[in-house]
Amino acid sequence: MHYLKAEFHCHVKLFSRRPFRPGQLRRRLEWARRTGLDVLAVTEHIDVSDFWEIYHCLESWCGHASGMFEWRGLIVLAGAEVSVAEGGDIIMIGSPAALKELEKRLGRLRPGRFPAFQTLMDASEDLGFLRTGAHPCRSSKELWKMGPLLKRLDALEVNATELSLAGHVLRKSAELNRPVLAGSDAHHWLQMGRVYNLLPFEGRFTLVELKQAVAQHRVTWQRNGVRSLLGKMIFPGWFSGFAGRPTP
Repeated sequence: MHYLKAEFHCHVKLFSRRPFRPGQLRRRLEWARRTGLDVLAVTEHIDVSDFWEIYHCLESWCGHASGMFEWRGLIVLAGAEVSVAEGGDIIMIGSPAALKELEKRLGRLRPGRFPAFQTLMDASEDLGFLRTGAHPCRSSKELWKMGPLLKRLDALEVNATELSLAGHVLRKSAELNRPVLAGSDAHHWLQMGRVYNLLPFEGRFTLVELKQAVAQHRVTWQRNGVRSLLGKMIFPGWFSGFAGRPTP
């Protein structure tokens, strides 16, 4: 069995209010390859004004097939971080076409105009997204208030900025019978891969196979040695867990 090393939560912009520069994206693609990532999901906030410029760059730089990009051997997945009205964020990983259809259904999102959680779930149900509850323990964005509605998600996230709460996420996900994925929540390129996922891989990688592997709890995650940036100290070391199953 071959495994792919995947990052599922990566921003392109260090500060969301500053304009997007293509060099920011290229640096992240280069660093992903340098650090041994096989799969990178680009998940900028969908409400930033220049969100679609990111995908215009990817379309001009990368091979594009089956809803995915390919850059020098790196599989690049289209994604977005979508805020909900109740407070909280959902990582949506799919295809550029699915993201455009989601925006068509919801309208252009912007700060102060976010859909309710159920509205987002209804609008995206048939679009093939991998939907993950981001940083579910974060103050003011805590997702547990959604209760059983969280079962509509494909997974919950152990976020690299909240590793001290990983055990709580694992316990809650087990109660909800939801798998767990890891996300670095990288805003700077050096933060990429500080946690990552290992995907079982046989044959050709597709979004459908990715969703199946997550649903079957076959994706594992690990913590890597990381750096302190922007005042957020993450201590080096290793921590691994099986998706959706608490570890000792």
